[in-house]
Amino acid sequence: MPDAPAPPKVPHEIAGDRLIEIAQKKVPEAEPKPPADEVALVPAKKPRAGFLQSLGKLKPLLPILSGGLRLVDHGAAQAVAQLLYLAGGTGNSQAAAEEELQEGLAEIQSSHRDLHHQVLDQSVELQRVQDQITLLRETMERSAVEQTGLADKVRSLNHLIRIVGTAIAVLLVILITLVIYLLVSRH
Repeated sequence: MPDAPAPPKVPHEIAGDRLIEIAQKKVPEAEPKPPADEVALVPAKKPRAGFLQSLGKLKPLLPILSGGLRLVDHGAAQAVAQLLYLAGGTGNSQAAAEEELQEGLAEIQSSHRDLHHQVLDQSVELQRVQDQITLLRETMERSAVEQTGLADKVRSLNHLIRIVGTAIAVLLVILITLVIYLLVSRH
């Protein structure tokens, strides 16, 4: 009997067949074990180090992943609800499940909004703290400059007092000398 044409496959069956084929292709072949006398010469693999290196390679992708997670968080609940609606029937149990799902989605959305508002509030508070720290730093810098100026003025005043004190001492010595001279010359 000639080959009968195969019935057309449903799209999800085609995708399932592809997944099976991909999984079968990715099965790793077993590595041959080295002979017993060469076992000591083969360097031991460190699975943890390889894992850490692979994690290190993913660091540049963290901003992209976080942005993607935000998109998934925002749209995933709606997409799941639509898929469940399309996949489900119109029975009473389906309507109750759909209503329950809608209530859950509403709760998730309200909690998401609350979290978003909390993040905004915290960012405003963080900005205020940053402004206060900046103001405090500027005040400390001004105070340090004023303190340096005051220290210079005190040093200058100290120098002036020493000069005046020395001048008064010299004048006093001259005065005493003149008084002694006058007393000696009169007698």
